Order: sequence, then C-alpha cells, then structure tokens
Amino acid sequence: MVGKGKVHNNLGELLHTKPLPTGSLKVSVDIALEKDALLPHPDDVSDATLLGDAIGSFVAWPTDLIIVGYETPTKSKAKDKGIAREIESVASQKEIPVAKKTEISKRTGAKKKNPSKYRACLHTYLETTDISDGCVRLIPMDGAIFGFEYAEPLGKEDFDQILYHTQLSVGVINTYMRYLYDKLMGPRGLEQRFSFLNPMKTNLTEMIRKPDEVRTYVVERFMADTDREKLFFLPFNTGDGGHWLLVAINPFKEIVYYLDSLHKDWTTYPAMKTIVDTIIQTVRAQRKIQVPKRKANNITWNRVECPRQRNNIDCGYYTLRFMKETLLMDRTDIPSDYFDEYRCAYYSKDQLDEIKEELCQFIIELQVL
Repeated sequence: MVGKGKVHNNLGELLHTKPLPTGSLKVSVDIALEKDALLPHPDDVSDATLLGDAIGSFVAWPTDLIIVGYETPTKSKAKDKGIAREIESVASQKEIPVAKKTEISKRTGAKKKNPSKYRACLHTYLETTDISDGCVRLIPMDGAIFGFEYAEPLGKEDFDQILYHTQLSVGVINTYMRYLYDKLMGPRGLEQRFSFLNPMKTNLTEMIRKPDEVRTYVVERFMADTDREKLFFLPFNTGDGGHWLLVAINPFKEIVYYLDSLHKDWTTYPAMKTIVDTIIQTVRAQRKIQVPKRKANNITWNRVECPRQRNNIDCGYYTLRFMKETLLMDRTDIPSDYFDEYRCAYYSKDQLDEIKEELCQFIIELQVL
C-alpha cells in the first residue's frame, strides 16, 4: 500500500481536461504512505511523477490497484466539503512487476525531484549581486498586462518572500501575473478571454483615498473590451500589506466571483463592493445598456468555495493559484464549489512550492539580476 485517497469517478470523467487512461479511475491523494512511489500515470499538467508530489491533487490510478474501503493506521483530517468523502480507497503498487516500474521510470525520467531547485539557484545568484545592499531590480511590464507600461521594482524583501515563504508583496504578485501572461495567456491565445487589473491601483487603501482614480482606471480597462465576454482578475489587498484575495469580474455579464482563502465574504470589505458595483454600472451606462430601475443594482456576486489557507501568510500564494487554475481551465465562469480538477480542502506544501519555483525560474530567465 502506497497511499490513501478518494475515488471521484463519474461517467465521462476527465482529468485535467483530458480523458482518463483506459482502465483507470480519477483519485484524489490525501496521504502518501510511500512518497517516492512512482505514479502509474504521471501528471503532465504539474509534472508530478511521485506520489508525494500529488498530495492534495487528482491523479489517474489503475482500477485493479485500488482497494475500496481499506483502512490504514493514518486517517486524513481533510474536511473538504466540496468533494464526496464516502468512497475511501487505498492505492497499491505491490502488483506492478519490477519491469513495469522500470518502464515507467524510463518513460518519464522519474526520479526524486528537488522541490527547491530554482529557489536555490536564485539564492545563489542573489549572493553575487548588490541586492543585499538595498539595490533593486526592475521587471519590465508590457502595456498589455495592466493597461500601461512600467517597470516593477523588486528588492531584497521581495526576493526573501519567495525564498523563505513569507507574506507576498504587490511586487511579487505583479511579477507572477507577468509570468502567467507570458507563459499561459500568450502561448494559449487567452488574451481575448482574460485580463488583469493592477492591484497597486485597486487595493482597499486606494479605493478609500482615491475612489475616482480607481474607477477611471478600471472603467478604461473594461471599456477596451466591450465587444466580447472577458474575465478580469483583480488580486485585491486589504491595504498596508494586509490580506490577499481574488476578485474576478465579468463586466459583460455583470458577474463578480469572490475567492477568499479565509472563507469570508464581500461584506467584510463594503468599500470594495461599493466601488466595484459602481464601476460595473458606469460601464453599463457607457455601453448604453438599458436596465429597469428596479434592477439597476442587480449585479451578481458569487462567493466561491475555494481551497482554504491554514495559516496567516499563505493568502498571496492561494490568490496566485486561483488565477493560474482558472487560466488552465480556460473558463470565464468559476463554479461556486470551484473547479472539479483543482478542488481540495487546502493546498499542499508542494502546490505552494510550485508557485515559488515558477517565480524563481521566471526571474532567472528574465536575466534581470
């Protein structure tokens, strides 16, 4: 027995938008008893090849290697209300011949991964620079990302946040959004369906102090794409380095998706809701959309049951994963119980480390150091 999880298979089930391999079921991994056990079907989306890499996510597992109802000494404490928990299962590899394991290893190049490879590289690079003396590096931001061209400064504090897992700054958040724009949106042609709003211009402090400037910026972004349905990502910060959450706005359908890893709702930040509603109403007027007076405030807000953070520093990483997973699903609607492919009670350490590795690799590739 190598692990314990849940079976989630339904007729026509997909795994990461692809059909399941023949003779396999869709399984979520809760516990890895043997973290170095090879996955029978490595995950092409996350590059996971070992069972330990797949904790908290879905994998395909051969039906004949799933034992339903088996109890192990260790029980999962996950309380994900969005996933059916009644079908307990244990995954086995004891029936896989040694030759087959070798074949899997050769096919995937499976070996124990270094989960901090690029973080270690970035740390080494930084030691040779003047960053520790207070200097900064500039990340170029194309005008298409946020609607204006500028350079995002990153200093020692920002790099330390990535290397040592502390609460993320707006500079790191913006840099990851450029990563998403370069690596996901551009190659997949998603710029026509998704866009970003700059959180420096739209945080709670700015909304309270400079509401007119916030409205002007967001309305201009929305009005640039009034002829098509589009989802705008707004990583929202409660101000002065506070909590991060994601507000995703579809101004065409007048729907707002609210994803808060603390599982609060928008009533916690009434100033934010008021200004977002006002912006949507302004765009409606500029598009000359006629709405009965009794429905003038009829803007839909959907609170999404997204994965929940378990400490007071992970909110930024969760917000970044929410954007990434929405782009991977290529959907401008976000289900109230979140996407089946990524639904879980909370993100695992590996899933959060993935964000840091992507950031470090991207910064190294930009050659700004």
